[in-house]
Amino acid sequence: MDAVLAELPDAALKVVRRRGIASLFPPQEQAVRAGLFRGRSLLLSTGTASGKSFLAELLLISAAVDWGVKGILAVPLRSLAYERAGSLRMNSDLGFEVAVSTGEYDSLDGRLGRSDIMVVTYEKLDSVLRRRPRWLSSVGVLVVDELHYINDPKRGPTIEASILRARAALGDVQVLGLSATLSNAGELADWLGAGLVASDWRPVPLREGVYVRGRITFADGEVRALDVRGGPVESLVRDTVASGGQALVFASTRASAVNLAQRISAALGDLCDPPLDVAKEVESSSPSRSLGEKLAQAVRRCVAFHHAGLDMNTRNVVERGFRSGSIRAVVATTTLAAGLNLPARRVIVAEHKRYEPGLGWEDIPVSDYKQMAGRAGRPGLDDIGEAILVASDGREAGYLFERYINGVPEPVRSKMFLGHVMRAQALSAVASGYARTVDEVEWFFRRSLAYGQSASAHRDSALRSRVLDVIEELGRNGFVELQGDYVYPTPLGRRVNELYLDPDTAGRYLAMTRSLGDGYLEHYVFIVVSSDEVPKLRFRRGSDKWVQRVAARLLGDLGIECGDYECEVEAMSAVKTAVALGDWADEVPEDALMQRYDLAPGDLKMYSDLFDWLGRAAARLADYLGLEQHALGFETARLRIMYGVREELVELVQLPGVGRVRARSLYNAGFRTLDDVASASVRDLAAVRGIGDSLARSIIEEARRLLDAGSRRATVRLRRIGVGVLGDP
Repeated sequence: MDAVLAELPDAALKVVRRRGIASLFPPQEQAVRAGLFRGRSLLLSTGTASGKSFLAELLLISAAVDWGVKGILAVPLRSLAYERAGSLRMNSDLGFEVAVSTGEYDSLDGRLGRSDIMVVTYEKLDSVLRRRPRWLSSVGVLVVDELHYINDPKRGPTIEASILRARAALGDVQVLGLSATLSNAGELADWLGAGLVASDWRPVPLREGVYVRGRITFADGEVRALDVRGGPVESLVRDTVASGGQALVFASTRASAVNLAQRISAALGDLCDPPLDVAKEVESSSPSRSLGEKLAQAVRRCVAFHHAGLDMNTRNVVERGFRSGSIRAVVATTTLAAGLNLPARRVIVAEHKRYEPGLGWEDIPVSDYKQMAGRAGRPGLDDIGEAILVASDGREAGYLFERYINGVPEPVRSKMFLGHVMRAQALSAVASGYARTVDEVEWFFRRSLAYGQSASAHRDSALRSRVLDVIEELGRNGFVELQGDYVYPTPLGRRVNELYLDPDTAGRYLAMTRSLGDGYLEHYVFIVVSSDEVPKLRFRRGSDKWVQRVAARLLGDLGIECGDYECEVEAMSAVKTAVALGDWADEVPEDALMQRYDLAPGDLKMYSDLFDWLGRAAARLADYLGLEQHALGFETARLRIMYGVREELVELVQLPGVGRVRARSLYNAGFRTLDDVASASVRDLAAVRGIGDSLARSIIEEARRLLDAGSRRATVRLRRIGVGVLGDP
């Protein structure tokens, strides 16, 4: 037996043998020798496809089966969580249970405590650590995937704070950090108290180059001329497919991704056999008819686009088609690079700039390019992978070589000391019991990566001053009380922490709810949308005059006055978003929403998930204030945005398998409540358009179960209030 494999615990070795693996990759061997299976914390900073995820699986399975402790795997994306869980479950016959939890930040998921391995998003991990359930003491291994996300201004502090809390709550927990190649990996490893395994080894060698005017110039000096057919990207993809390969193209915007996919599909001609089955599956899976038809048309020519506007089912169809080889080229947006696990012979970076709100068009970071380039080369299929940047002329080609191919990824920098982040984390530390005094709050931040990266000679006194300012501000807003050196959370502070809200959002919700007189749907949706957690639709002053008319009334109702341009633009964007979501809740068809607001199915799912969390949080804050009418208003808005229905369908859409279209069909056929469905015959329900015998039996049984459980009480209470509708733009 291989000497390194002999060091693996029994369960891990069984998994390796099932895979038919005779020896590990070099970075995996380094990690084993460094003590990964002897309880040592490690940071793996290695390239794409170097085996990091597989090694993490072996560690989690060993912890559950051989060591008898629980393990947690934290990932950035929901789709990634289910993918990782699926891979782990392939070996669950060894004697462990896997649970996935990615939402409901304001509550605990009972399945987590009953499982051996928990796969969660960063936010769910943070939520669990704030609540500190009893089973947390049984966790012995914490794996944090894509650790370089610490650099992200929005999610980075969540990861960093979670690691700090895990150390405090779990003592000597073993931490395994997984990351792309980093320029300051040593600094992160020191902060983690972990050993470092850093390697640029790849299973398939990578060649990088720049395309300009019909030729690829590679980093090693080789120049290759292409048969030019159409534009640069079309020529590069056609060259790839003609030689039996697949191409992954990155574009800066959704519109650009769709446009490029259409152009590539026209250029491929007869180079592939049309995957008509995949195209048919795309059409049937997409909630948007127009978007599905557009994608299916490209797929018939072996090309697909892939962006966040597609719903998850359609994205999965595209990914399966690419992995099977039916789809030869995928054009994705650069923002999806992190979550797109689709290796291809050639990666083409068609556009190296990306629009950043408030900044305009900016060069993508070097780290983003390196991550895209890392997708080049299919293990077992390609002898070499190619990453090609597209330049418009020789001067730009030189710039791309210097910045990206010869460049070093940006160092990961903590965002923990940003003002709003410190307020949120200080409140969480106090309300969750991690800090009881000013000194302990300061100590919490002193253990952060941000503190270690502070170069100031006066960082201790500066940190103390900032902590005192933050606690004073939290006190003024009613979230904490300061008595001597002790800091106590108020009932409001505890409630905000339990709801997984940052104090800025909570303060905004409370102020607007208090100022609201008679509430209508538009008010409740706008208040929820006002959170910085909610992405806003872009306000265009020239074409969105109607937004200003709606805003004049809506902002006035809420007592909002803007004194500067930035506030005005932010408010107009929030109003536009609220109006669009109001249309969705008023059952405007998805194709109409796309045409009117560029609001795609994937966007609607994102807003639905956010409203499930933030809408519930707003309702509970209103309840805390004793404003039951507004609490019910927020709850109604939450359900209507979640399901995209008018108020009369709220009961029906909570039946599994009954979406907005089927619910409307049932309602129009006279089945308007759970009672109506529960007392119906299978024959009568099956006659309703879109139902059928099988679904009829299922929803009758589910309606009876819900009624028996008393679940109808909440929806009955919602009928006490009237809900207005938004004006059309």
